[in-house]
Amino acid sequence: MSEKKIEVADHLEILGVKGLPEIREGDDLTALFFDALEKNGLSLEDDDAIVFTSKIISKSEGRVVALSDVKTSAEAERIAEETEKDPRIAQLILNEAKEVVRVEQNIIIVETKHGFVCANAGIDESNVEEGKAVLLPEDPQSSVSRLKNEIEARSGKEVSVLTSDSFGRAFRDGVTGICVGVSGIPALLDRRGEQDRFGRIARITKEAIADEVCAAANLVMGEFSEGIPVAIVRGLRLKQPDSDIKDVLFHREADLFR
Repeated sequence: MSEKKIEVADHLEILGVKGLPEIREGDDLTALFFDALEKNGLSLEDDDAIVFTSKIISKSEGRVVALSDVKTSAEAERIAEETEKDPRIAQLILNEAKEVVRVEQNIIIVETKHGFVCANAGIDESNVEEGKAVLLPEDPQSSVSRLKNEIEARSGKEVSVLTSDSFGRAFRDGVTGICVGVSGIPALLDRRGEQDRFGRIARITKEAIADEVCAAANLVMGEFSEGIPVAIVRGLRLKQPDSDIKDVLFHREADLFR
């Protein structure tokens, strides 16, 4: 494997974009983003990574469900009783799942139709009207690609766009920001072939750069009531090919936990 060198940032700046309104179905996120930039006295620079919460993308795309409209199955009723969940939420989780991985205590772990293994299919009842739930975007990869094209056309800057959600992790408590869609930077930064400071060649190291960017942005955007659904991560210097969020997902045969 030939030696290569990847330039990485030695410092980053994270800028929260405040002032976006409550997002509704059909809202133009690009226009609202630029309005908020102006209100905050901000402008874009080349190589900025713009992180949108998945929730505002979902809201703009109509991925909000009224629980009163949900019809529950016998399976949803059974799982709801076992987990002490609302049967309608259990049904939504089943609707969004490709496979139920585990039902334990009050958590339903599934593989979503996107290929994400997570609790409750990423369905969230926070920061939405009572009696409603927000699903993950139907195709987050397509959503960020569209936003990237629109933002670049309007700004004249070369940027990347990511969308984040809060996921738990195997063997650790708590949630962290992870990436569910990325356009403009690699999802994985392949470090194989690089030399360390002692001259050893990396053979297996791949860095989940998109997840790291989203986790950094999450420190500013917050989890609940902060009201900052977009952040700009400035200072990345990644001249690597674009990729797809599927690049970070294990194929079933490589998954050590199932």
